Amino acid sequence: MRSLRCLSVVVSLLAVPALPALAEDKKPAEAPKAQAEKPKCEEHGVQKSLCTRCNPKLAAVFKAKGDWCGEHERPESQCSICHPELARQGVK
Repeated sequence: MRSLRCLSVVVSLLAVPALPALAEDKKPAEAPKAQAEKPKCEEHGVQKSLCTRCNPKLAAVFKAKGDWCGEHERPESQCSICHPELARQGVK
C-alpha cells in the first residue's frame, strides 16, 4: 500500500509540470497576416484610407510630399499606368 502511495506521488509530481505545456497547445491559432493588413479599396486596389480617387481631399497630402503623377492625377506611388508592377499587385 505504501509503494502505491509513493508511486501516485511521483506520477503527480511528474504530471504537474506537463499541464501548462498541454494548455499552451490548446491556445487558438494566431490570426493570419491577411486579416492584419489594412483594408483595401475594392475599386482601386490601394489601401482604403489612402485612396485619393475615392477621397480627393487626400491629393493635397500626396502633392505636398512630392508623390504625385500629374499626368494621371493620382499619387505616383499608386500610379499603375506609370508603374506596371503595381498593376500586378492589384492596383488599378
